[in-house]
Amino acid sequence: MADKTKEKAAEWGRQAEDIVCDYLICKGYTVRERNWRPTTSHSEIDIIAQKDETLVFVEVKARADKDADPTDALTKEKIKNLVRGANSYLLAQDFMFYYRFDVAAVNGNIEDYSLDYLEDAFLPPLRSR
Repeated sequence: MADKTKEKAAEWGRQAEDIVCDYLICKGYTVRERNWRPTTSHSEIDIIAQKDETLVFVEVKARADKDADPTDALTKEKIKNLVRGANSYLLAQDFMFYYRFDVAAVNGNIEDYSLDYLEDAFLPPLRSR
């Protein structure tokens, strides 16, 4: 039973990413990558999109429960991993891009969902000595 629940959640996560990609494309973005993983870590960036000279690193959080807050799953550790992955991606580019981190929260199911898209959802944490 637990395996079916995980499979269903994983399928909803993929559908939620499709929803967010469609949303971004309608807003004039180009989707450059999906489920991108740097070779130097185990982190994953759900969507990397571009509009003009800005790269957008998008974390998609999906929940079947309409009352759940998908952004609750955005922990300090997850943010740290996203920033590391984004840094790897940016360093591999031949062009200096502006960048930001967005969060897309999708609640419901494929027939009945809501999308809350948060631009510039957080600043990358700075490291000091």
